[in-house]
Amino acid sequence: MNMREQKGKQIALKFDLIRVSDHHYKVNSQTSKRDYDVVRINDKWTCNCADHKFRKVCCKHIHAIEISIKIREVRQKNKVTISPITISSCKFCHGINIKKFGVRRNKSGNIQRFVCYDCQKTFSMNLGFERMKSTPQAITSALQLYFTGESLRSVTKFLKLQGTNVSHVIVYSWITKYTKLMEKYIDRIVPNVGDAWNADEIFMKIHGDLKYVFALMDQETRYWIAQEVADRKEGHDARGLLKKSRDVAQKKPKVLITDGLPSYHEAYRKEYGTEERGQNPTRQTHPPTGDMNNNI
Repeated sequence: MNMREQKGKQIALKFDLIRVSDHHYKVNSQTSKRDYDVVRINDKWTCNCADHKFRKVCCKHIHAIEISIKIREVRQKNKVTISPITISSCKFCHGINIKKFGVRRNKSGNIQRFVCYDCQKTFSMNLGFERMKSTPQAITSALQLYFTGESLRSVTKFLKLQGTNVSHVIVYSWITKYTKLMEKYIDRIVPNVGDAWNADEIFMKIHGDLKYVFALMDQETRYWIAQEVADRKEGHDARGLLKKSRDVAQKKPKVLITDGLPSYHEAYRKEYGTEERGQNPTRQTHPPTGDMNNNI
């Protein structure tokens, strides 16, 4: 990887870019306050920076876009599609003899009202955007951009181009609110994971203290199954991690890939009564492509 590619990777990982469209990006300059336009013309990326215009080379801004697209493609493979809500019964008597009954107006837009001819009550469905000053479209767009890898400030810049002027603090409050709402539903979901799981540990700072994070991730889908925090690496009892992962996935792995740490060997033997297969003592302690690091 040459110097331009290395700088492009740094820009992509810092999310110092804005996706205006699939063919147009704005990349923040690393030395000034200006932005550079990276545009795709006839399947070829062009940039209005001096490095690309005068030297005719693939600049760091183009490399940043290419790396960002690759990251997004990986995440799109595991994207979850949420189907629109359909209202087919009364929220009070659960009767199906309902009909639209005007709209209720508020700051976030119009909310459809319904009338039930069985119990003679009117109602509207709480979709989670009531009392929000911004529109549901702006909020869902911000959440989608954030969870596909955009930074908070990049999200606010994108929303500003769409006519919604909010701060990154507001966007963060949206993310906090709606991720908490989703937690109670996520706990009920049984993930569709494979039979081969990766076990690994990461040394990182949590609330100012250095801790070890033990984690299990599905080898095929890269789904983060379970994790637990420990004060030490050697001698840690990883049975709690295996129990938690079995509760989440409703199954146990047929192959557990480790880095040879004895804690996994002992926990697997005690929890499942057999030795794990697929261990690789020479494997590095960090996972390929850094997926586990990105999910912390």
